[in-house]
Amino acid sequence: MSRKLMILILAVVFSFATIPLIHAESSNTVDLEADSIEFDSAQGVFNAQGGVKLTREGAVITGDRVTYNTKSKEAVITGQVKVTRQDAVLIAAEVRSYNDNYIVATGEARLEKGDSVLTGPKIEYWSDKAYSIVTGQARLTMPDGIMTAEKIEAFNNEDRAVGSGNVHIVSDKRSLDAVAEEAVYYGAKNGQGKIILTGNARAVQEGNTLTGDSLTIYLDNKVIDAQGRTKLVITPQ
Repeated sequence: MSRKLMILILAVVFSFATIPLIHAESSNTVDLEADSIEFDSAQGVFNAQGGVKLTREGAVITGDRVTYNTKSKEAVITGQVKVTRQDAVLIAAEVRSYNDNYIVATGEARLEKGDSVLTGPKIEYWSDKAYSIVTGQARLTMPDGIMTAEKIEAFNNEDRAVGSGNVHIVSDKRSLDAVAEEAVYYGAKNGQGKIILTGNARAVQEGNTLTGDSLTIYLDNKVIDAQGRTKLVITPQ
């Protein structure tokens, strides 16, 4: 038999409402459903397990188990965790929230926002900075291409992402294949979408190869600017 509890002090669990581009609401009411719910009043700890579902102001968290400490403001959600709000979805094996601000998702973590997807073994997010970072096998999938790197940082308020370490960008739409030590992606919010590659930068587009210390790829018109020592190899069509 499912149990259901309406409580105020579990509001911090929905600090997840501030994952990238997800806005937190002012209401503190949380609807918690699970097969079993326990509360240790002395320790201030809630434990819920079995088909756990938390709902607050349109945001929904589901998982197998939730533990929340009302004193330390630490929440742990495990087992096929899914956080959904509007057009943003966070999926992971485990999600932890610290002090209403810092969030760590581990275990094939995946953050979907609109038509972009950020994946990796671990996604960390700070709500006060609207900043997230993926380290190790980081991957950012966008409408017109894919960027992989050892590390990817996303600055959500700035519509900017930075990849570092063995950066590789592939865009079938633009017939582009590029590599560099670092890449900075600027979305349309910055006026003109572009990618700046630095450090042993190389871009192959429509069979032509351009290398340089720094390459700037403009996404709207397939134009590439090169800085520093540059080499262009043109393949006859």
